[in-house]
Amino acid sequence: MKKLLSISLLFILCLASMPSFGYEHSDFETIKQLRKCNKKIDRNPENARLYIQRGYLNFMVGNYEDALSDYENAKRLEPENPDIYYSIGRMEYILKNYDSSLENYTKAIHIKPKDAKSYVGRGLVKETCGNLDGAIEDYNKAIKADKKYAQAYVNRGVVKDKQQKYEEALADYTKAIKVDKYASDAYYNRGLTLCKLKRYEEAISDYTAAIDLDGFYELAYLHRGLTYFSLKQYEKSRLDLIKALDINPKNDTAREKLIELQDYVVE
Repeated sequence: MKKLLSISLLFILCLASMPSFGYEHSDFETIKQLRKCNKKIDRNPENARLYIQRGYLNFMVGNYEDALSDYENAKRLEPENPDIYYSIGRMEYILKNYDSSLENYTKAIHIKPKDAKSYVGRGLVKETCGNLDGAIEDYNKAIKADKKYAQAYVNRGVVKDKQQKYEEALADYTKAIKVDKYASDAYYNRGLTLCKLKRYEEAISDYTAAIDLDGFYELAYLHRGLTYFSLKQYEKSRLDLIKALDINPKNDTAREKLIELQDYVVE
């Protein structure tokens, strides 16, 4: 007997209307550490290490402006520390201050020419600003500096995908997985590229691997759900889309696809 897919619109709408609390991506332990760090800095305001620690904690709880301020204070105290410039570059990127982000990553590289993570950071800025060739150049330099830095392969794969060089992208993701079997982003992005090649079963396998590594990987659930939909496996699609929406109630794509699924039936 056929039955309509049991999708609760009330459940979907309730998720969408859930209040957003501060520190939603953190836990109380991180907040507790942040408060302790505040007290330490009050007692010792010229300790760069404490500003770096508080900057990281502020980053973890989403206080990006405060994190940037902390890293700037650390820079004042340790002006030749490349890791500080890297951290400032990352905060400026998150805040969409791309010129400043690029400048700070470049400063980090100037101080430490083989700093693979700063090449990757600068490459990401270039990629975001549409300079794909410049991004590839920086990812290549990151790989030259550290052949086992998985993120460089992942990021280069993303650019190759944007350039529609799909086989090269797949090769980069596979290399990232080879050097780091826990690289969930490599599995996820390889799944995206496989979908473009209509290799859906392989894509589902990669999304599943990403989810196995990170049970809260919202986008992996979303795209596995969308892939199941393409394969007309509607009940599996429904479950994944609900999970994506559970992780992020603001995921409009998952919500819209769930509503669309009401028009389909399963045996």
